[in-house]
Amino acid sequence: MAGMVRLWTLEAMAHGAELVSYFRWRQAPFGQEQLHAGLLRPDDESAPVLGEVETVAREIGDLGPLGSGPRQVALIFSYEADWVTSIQPQGAGLSALWAAFDFYSGLRQMGLNVDIVHPSASLDGYELCVIPCLPIVSDVLLRNLEKFCGQVVVGPRSGSRGTDFAIPDGLPPGALFPGKVSRIESLRPGLAHEGDGWRIEQWLEHLETDAEPELVAADGTTASWRAGSIRYLGAWPTPDIVRALLGLAVLDTNLSTHNLPEGLRLRQAGDHIFAFNYGNESCDVPPSIPECVVLGDRKIIPAGVAVYKNVLN
Repeated sequence: MAGMVRLWTLEAMAHGAELVSYFRWRQAPFGQEQLHAGLLRPDDESAPVLGEVETVAREIGDLGPLGSGPRQVALIFSYEADWVTSIQPQGAGLSALWAAFDFYSGLRQMGLNVDIVHPSASLDGYELCVIPCLPIVSDVLLRNLEKFCGQVVVGPRSGSRGTDFAIPDGLPPGALFPGKVSRIESLRPGLAHEGDGWRIEQWLEHLETDAEPELVAADGTTASWRAGSIRYLGAWPTPDIVRALLGLAVLDTNLSTHNLPEGLRLRQAGDHIFAFNYGNESCDVPPSIPECVVLGDRKIIPAGVAVYKNVLN
């Protein structure tokens, strides 16, 4: 789609990139890379995308230094977690990578700044910490969570393995949440427990816990529990259940969310708010976005970008 290279470049900038390097500068006339486009054609003439790159270079210069975005959400991910769930998937598509993707998508749909961080990273300054799926939990993470003053959301299969790949003696999720996973169900296609605007599908953990049930299906099956500032999701994080769970967690923070149209995503950098339209239709930014337009307009075309100036919480 025309405009996507410009969009990707500005999104990288909004996320703090110091350099965007395009692969490749010129399309190769031989070998497999004949099939890879470049900024220039094989005859050294400009390819269509070069105009986008020239435009975005001017825009970046006009915007100037942006500063860092606010620390809102820390999403904890490790490739080790994905390796564990790939070795023992226990169901098609039930990997830590896809769990992280589903949570990330839900958070971005709320207009929040999301930083993907390693389990050993500091959580200082964040309002919300999301652990989509982390089978092996380090002592460093537990210490950081103990000091953390914000809300925590823990996803399924977290704390389910030790460093020797065995089930922990105390059963998962271990020190992450006060309870024990006593039984797990892999739900076959078509089998679901219906909730209020959400459903439990694919994966379900039953917990022995004194924690408060929070998301409960119509048949009494519990999808998530809450103990103080920590929520545990025992179901697979499908988009609808992620939306419901994160909505509850954000209510207990100082974060402001936005009702975004489909395909629209936000990122704050300093006092600038970037809006990116990944959809196939033009869309209007919600009234919660500041009025001061620095780039673009209030209506954003497909693959379009707009920038507004103010400070979001």
